[in-house]
Amino acid sequence: MNTIKYLVLSVFLATLAGCATRTTTGREFDVANIAKIQKGVTPRNELVSLFGRPLDVSTLSGDEVVWEYSWKTATSQTQPGPDGPVVTSQGDKKTLEVLIKNGVVINYRYADDPFWIEKLKGAQ
Repeated sequence: MNTIKYLVLSVFLATLAGCATRTTTGREFDVANIAKIQKGVTPRNELVSLFGRPLDVSTLSGDEVVWEYSWKTATSQTQPGPDGPVVTSQGDKKTLEVLIKNGVVINYRYADDPFWIEKLKGAQ
């Protein structure tokens, strides 16, 4: 009977070792269009033409808003570790934040950040 338990456990762990999940959040945008943004010149409607509607809009004051475009893709894989299953996640996150005042781009910031995270499953 113990042989069957070990066989089932081995098959389960082998299956777990191969588990991978791919997730995507946000909306991908064309990074090449960032070069078309001109501070003090590009109007809000041109941003919509270049990148689509922003994922998030934050109001700073009556005439200043920040539009955020972001896209994140990650692959997570679970493998057995010495102290239990280990989840490894790696991917890339692109973020474009645009400061708009009176309907015109005043400033912007773009970041492309690869990431890698490893943690024990169930750990906080």
